[in-house]
Order: sequence, then structure tokens, then C-alpha cells
Amino acid sequence: MRPDKDAVRLGAELLAMRDYSEKEMAERLTRRGYSAEESRAAAARLVELGLIKISGGDREALRSAAREYLLKKGKALKPSTLSSLAAYLVRKGFDEELIEEYLSEAAEVMRNQDRE
Repeated sequence: MRPDKDAVRLGAELLAMRDYSEKEMAERLTRRGYSAEESRAAAARLVELGLIKISGGDREALRSAAREYLLKKGKALKPSTLSSLAAYLVRKGFDEELIEEYLSEAAEVMRNQDRE
């Protein structure tokens, strides 16, 4: 089934309702009937237009997404939270190496807090 709307236009409409990462948008568009190639191209165009702000290698966006996740879930940063946080960040489309770096830093902060 061929979708009625242009993928970029539909993506912009979806972004009006909530934020998506580039990866999430491509997946969403594919589920809506666009080809994987079309979906990735539309998501990339939405990034170029500045409508999608979350991309895989954006360190500050990762930190912001992590804070938002913890606040939304009402969780404190503690060892038992790290695995669910990591899964969330992977789903958002962040680079796994960047996620590992962030979690390593977070674990160090937790260790330092325990020493105080």
C-alpha cells in the first residue's frame, strides 16, 4: 500500500505531536508504508531542516534524553537504573559507543557519591 502523503510531510506532522530521533522517525515512516530507503531519506531531510534534533552522535542530546527519561520515570540515577536507561537510549538511536561512555561516566559519579 502506497501512503498518501510525502514522507517528509508526514514526518513533520508526526514531529508536531512529539519529538522523534532520526532512527525512530525512519522506523515510524517504514511502519506507515514507506520503503526503508524512503524513510531514511525523509528522516535525514528532517534533520537537515532542523526539525529532528536528536541524532546518534550528539552528546548533549544524549545527556538531555537521559535526564528526561529519569525525570519522566521518576527514577534516580543508580546502578539498577542503568540497564533500562541504556535500552532507552539505544531505542532513541544514539550511538552505542556514546551510550557506553555516558554510562561509564554516570557510574563513576555514583561511585564518588557513595564515597562521600
